[in-house]
Amino acid sequence: MTDDLKQKIATACESYITEKGISRNELARISGVNPAYISAIMSGEYNYKNSRTGVLSPIADRWFTLLANAVGYKLQKEYWPFVKTQQFVEIIAELEDAKACAYTRALIGETGCGKTYTIERFKAANPIGCYVVKCHKYYTLRDIVDKIMDAVGINEPGNISKKLDRINIELWRMYRCGQHPIIILDEAENLTLSAIQMLKALYDFLKNACAIVLIGTNQLVKTLNRMRELDKPGAPQFYRRIKAGIRNITPCDPLFSAFLEFIEDKGLKKLLINTCDNYGELSDYLTPVLREADRVNQPLTESLFRIVNKLSI
Repeated sequence: MTDDLKQKIATACESYITEKGISRNELARISGVNPAYISAIMSGEYNYKNSRTGVLSPIADRWFTLLANAVGYKLQKEYWPFVKTQQFVEIIAELEDAKACAYTRALIGETGCGKTYTIERFKAANPIGCYVVKCHKYYTLRDIVDKIMDAVGINEPGNISKKLDRINIELWRMYRCGQHPIIILDEAENLTLSAIQMLKALYDFLKNACAIVLIGTNQLVKTLNRMRELDKPGAPQFYRRIKAGIRNITPCDPLFSAFLEFIEDKGLKKLLINTCDNYGELSDYLTPVLREADRVNQPLTESLFRIVNKLSI
């Protein structure tokens, strides 16, 4: 990485800090880069002296990359365009409303409609008090609680009850300082009963102080209804708390109108519409072709699409 590029990243960091009204320490938490490295980089120093050994060493390129990613400075050309889809607009509006008013929401959208992509953009625009946790299928209750703590930037040894108390104290502290914290649980259809019970407790702790937003597919609603119908402990109570906040996101446009405006090849448009079921699949198929078209300096055509994706011609 050249010194010129490093300087551009440092300038982008300075602009980001000014625009978002955050400190260098907060940028360190957001990016995962050592605060001492950030101070050196933003002072135009790309070497760092080890306080223990006194040895001066170059700051590794990976730390510059992490900073660039955190502040939205693009190191490589982006081939997939940002499109303000109806789904993006709806999700952003719900997240902004929830954050401002400490609402509880469950946003239900089909696979591939851009839920995770929209969350990432929302988090980038709201670096303070926006905590995102992706709920993988095999996460235990302790995993989820620990992920929330990591996102908030706190630590508490001991049992889950103590950890929840610590989360509660920190988020109430933020609220009293005039901030509007929000916890976003992505892929929430993977939450277990114990996690649902934990969220009920968290909701009761943080009501009016912190928004809690669950984002997932319709499987989330089915899971909650099944737990409620089976009268699983805590499930009916949690459903009651979240019922009024369930929002169904508009399904994907099957014609991909907003995405295909820049494509002139009518055959390619038809092929994409017939091949892809959602925006995620459209991106998976089309991005490698856009990159290859750029590399070989050829127009985007149905023929090139078939070659890159190894489809019959």
